[in-house]
Amino acid sequence: MSSAEEAKQERDWQTLHDAITATLDRFGRKDDCGRGDYWLVDDNWGRRSHQIEFQNLEMFKPHIIKALQDLLAPYPDWYIEIGVAVPEKYGIWPGMGLIVYPDEIVDELRRDFLPVEFHDVVFGTISNDTAAALAERVRKLMKK
Repeated sequence: MSSAEEAKQERDWQTLHDAITATLDRFGRKDDCGRGDYWLVDDNWGRRSHQIEFQNLEMFKPHIIKALQDLLAPYPDWYIEIGVAVPEKYGIWPGMGLIVYPDEIVDELRRDFLPVEFHDVVFGTISNDTAAALAERVRKLMKK
């Protein structure tokens, strides 16, 4: 990345970070130690992405996910990874979550581990259906 591209990535990262925090604060409490509802990773690794951990499953509501997706509209090359990070399930549940793009949500939730009220909720395309397309999209994003 050129210095101009790096500066733009940093500006966009911070703008989105602030917007994600403001959005999620309407629905829950941020905490990095598992005592809140979510954690938004504060480290910018130079990618066009943000990582969120939902510590409270109640954060997996369609209107919350849609609000996050709407934040990406001006950033077509960005995505948000949302992982399940319920403290009492660490080491018991496998890694799972959502990948939110401006135009798509890839659903990697493992419903067999989640409470029954989540079994029929689908947030987007189930990842098994799009493995090749997802791999291609990630390759393109990593080259930018």
